[in-house]
Amino acid sequence: MQPKIKLNNLGYVLPTLIFIISIFLIPIVYTVVISFFNWNLLRPDLGVRFVGLQNYIRAFRDSFTWETMGRTFYFVIVSVLLELIFGFIIALSLNTEFKGWKVVQSIILIPFMIAPVVVGFVWKFILNPDYGPLPQLLMNIGFGSIAENPLLANPNSAMFMVILADVWEYTPFVTLVLLAGLKALPQEPYEAAYVDGASAIQRFFYITLPLLRPSIMVAIVIRTLTSLRVFDTIFIMTGGGPGSATETLSFYGYRTAFQSYQMGYSSAINLISFFLAIVFTLVYMKILGWDNNE
Repeated sequence: MQPKIKLNNLGYVLPTLIFIISIFLIPIVYTVVISFFNWNLLRPDLGVRFVGLQNYIRAFRDSFTWETMGRTFYFVIVSVLLELIFGFIIALSLNTEFKGWKVVQSIILIPFMIAPVVVGFVWKFILNPDYGPLPQLLMNIGFGSIAENPLLANPNSAMFMVILADVWEYTPFVTLVLLAGLKALPQEPYEAAYVDGASAIQRFFYITLPLLRPSIMVAIVIRTLTSLRVFDTIFIMTGGGPGSATETLSFYGYRTAFQSYQMGYSSAINLISFFLAIVFTLVYMKILGWDNNE
């Protein structure tokens, strides 16, 4: 009977394994293989030639790759940090039930339910210097000099505007994760701390933060992974411009593949972004003291 049970269990798992292999594993393996070849769609006469690590060497020798990597780091660190701060504030505010708190929670989640492409169009409209609400507001409160310069056309402000749109979209996700963690925290430590005379700040830093560390880890890792591959919002809002001021590593990989048609080199760039995601995750795990026993 035991083999039949194992066979039945395999039958339950098999569709999931097929889905994972076909949707995730095969494209990743294909990308890794292509990254070792020189494949230029504009030069079919050259064919597909094996070049080993030359695409990676070329990427790391290219100063523009390092520039896009720096912009990617800036985008990821600033956006995730702001989302964590705002998400924490909102989650702590919603952790206390009040009349209509479920309605407020549903409203806060609306930006997260909007497609990134739509978010890009919404913020492009908001920041439009001719009729956008934000420039009009800046002019009415005495910041006309800022409003007169298109924020998305200024290399000094374009990236932060993209970050602002990203924070607006994904802060609800961080809020949801942290709020779920707050709801699951045991009350006994808080009761004991209250009896011992601990202040609200002490309870937050010595009880809430340590107990909420797994939820913080989940929120940070997921948001870092999605921020590293940001494309939709940048494509709609700035197209990587002005110049290359908002061009991240993933956008550079797209442009290399679909504008320069260098498929092997583009695969190498995208895999560098993939390895950066692993590095970020390991750093977060080290900083937060995450291990398998927690």
